[in-house]
Amino acid sequence: ANGTTASPPTFASAWMKRAFWNCSANASRAPEINFALIPDQTLKDCGHIRVSMKPLALLTNDDGYTSPGLRALRRELADDFELVTVAPARGKSWIGKALSNPGGLTIETQRVDDAEIFVVQDGAPADCANLGMYHLCPRKPDLVIAGINLGANYTTSLTLASGTVGAALEAAVNNVMGIAASLELDAEMERRLHETWDDSQVALFQPAARAVKLFLREWRTHVKSPRAKLINLIVPQHLPEPPRFMECAPLPYAYGSVFVKRGDAYYNRGRGFIQANDAVPRASDVGTVAQGIVAFTCYAGNLERVIP
Repeated sequence: ANGTTASPPTFASAWMKRAFWNCSANASRAPEINFALIPDQTLKDCGHIRVSMKPLALLTNDDGYTSPGLRALRRELADDFELVTVAPARGKSWIGKALSNPGGLTIETQRVDDAEIFVVQDGAPADCANLGMYHLCPRKPDLVIAGINLGANYTTSLTLASGTVGAALEAAVNNVMGIAASLELDAEMERRLHETWDDSQVALFQPAARAVKLFLREWRTHVKSPRAKLINLIVPQHLPEPPRFMECAPLPYAYGSVFVKRGDAYYNRGRGFIQANDAVPRASDVGTVAQGIVAFTCYAGNLERVIP
């Protein structure tokens, strides 16, 4: 409004920041990279042609390496990023940023959709992020993307409990941009997906994966604070085209007891489901998703919410 232009948010690597800052805010495809803006160390010689390296993204999740959400995300981002995938061998939900106790973690490689994936046996999502950043990536990643989670990680309670968010937070506290992505699902669909999934269900997550890709391509349009280091992105189940994005605050929500008594033991009843109603602020993450808008919340590395 005053004729001045603010600096774009830092996007982990200098050339990535410049590339996004010099592309159209309404870009519908990956920005054209101006080689003159790229530091020499991000270029490699290929005969007589200098070729820019794609930014490196580390992918992980908390649902396991065969999850349809992770597979959809990898397929969608393959053109824009060099990808390294490090994921748990099986689901590790509801453990936040927990790291494994001292002891050995073994890593195997598996091929999924013709891509090699590092599979961490008994590893937590934050373990996968840390191992990827410091041991398995060929260089420091430009960002860590966790997801796409089976079910929405909205509200303060569910955000802090999420292993998906925990993996992105592990990146943020290590000064790497962390993105956590989740897809809202109705109760029946989420229950079915947590029981079993197959190749056909990857398509269910493809619109959400495209929304994540679009968010990253239009980075400077959405993220206003240069302090943002962790972004929690929640995609509605019924997503209109083109998707809309809105920065918002998480709904303060306490889920109460998560246990039910059966005989002499207490069993986790699951996280329950949040229903948007007249009492839910439309500007909260729950209210935003209920309107069919992709909600995102930006945090600094210390988990303080940053507001532009």
